[in-house]
Amino acid sequence: MNHFYMAGRIQQVRVHGGKRSVAEGGKPPSAIILLQYGVAREGGNGPVEFLNAALIRIPAFRYDKIADKLVEGALVSVAGHIQGIMKQAMGEGYITSELVADNVRFEDMSFLLETEVDA
Repeated sequence: MNHFYMAGRIQQVRVHGGKRSVAEGGKPPSAIILLQYGVAREGGNGPVEFLNAALIRIPAFRYDKIADKLVEGALVSVAGHIQGIMKQAMGEGYITSELVADNVRFEDMSFLLETEVDA
């Protein structure tokens, strides 16, 4: 019930490491990718913008294995799960969620770019 599958182009990769290095006992880095899964929409000045893109967390143990392929412009398919998160801000707790990658594939996804369909 909490799984997703998404395919698209990586628009941005941000690596998040802990404040301490792994050698100092800190956590290894994980990454957040911005995956464009549909047509890019023009931005407006409205209070809500629909992007056809999503942020997906790549856990540290997975990021370590695919870091060299995880580049802007890469076409990928991602299967994963939705994870609930409790955050604290200004002394108040609130719940949010994030998409977490369980599997990232770098196979030939060029068919996603085809605009004409053969009859």
